[in-house]
Amino acid sequence: MTAVGPVAVEPAPGPDRRWVAFVAGADATGTLTALTGVFSTRGVSFDSLTTGDVADGVGLIVVTFTASERRQRLLLRTLRRLAAVRSAEVRAVGDPAVRAAAVVHLPRASGPFVPPDDAAVRWSGDPAAGQAVLVEGPLPEVERVVAAARARGADSAATVVLPLPAAEFTEP
Repeated sequence: MTAVGPVAVEPAPGPDRRWVAFVAGADATGTLTALTGVFSTRGVSFDSLTTGDVADGVGLIVVTFTASERRQRLLLRTLRRLAAVRSAEVRAVGDPAVRAAAVVHLPRASGPFVPPDDAAVRWSGDPAAGQAVLVEGPLPEVERVVAAARARGADSAATVVLPLPAAEFTEP
């Protein structure tokens, strides 16, 4: 309480969740710097950042990050205002449209690879034959399969979030 009334308390921002930002940006010097600056100046660090193919002068940048719903909306609004951004969308990691692919290298001695029984993924490859294992599906499921493979001795893994279909993007 102050001399003039109760102290204003800003509402809690809500629990942090994992998000994926899909940003179509100009293939130009400074685009990636501008995008990373939006996150940095708002105190949000990346879980991962990848770039995709460039076509017709526009490239895809995919960022996974953790933030509250409120901060995620602020980031999206700010990204869409950047001159170098052609379109941007943010989805919760658990959204069915957020899909990923991972390549996992297991030692030959690990035997045949089988994802956990309840994992909703497609996979191929045989570590016993010296092949890498390719796993594709919803991001949380792919991450769970990669964790299981690491527990079995995987010595390397790479996960890429797949682009959203073009129809899922909106103009800034």
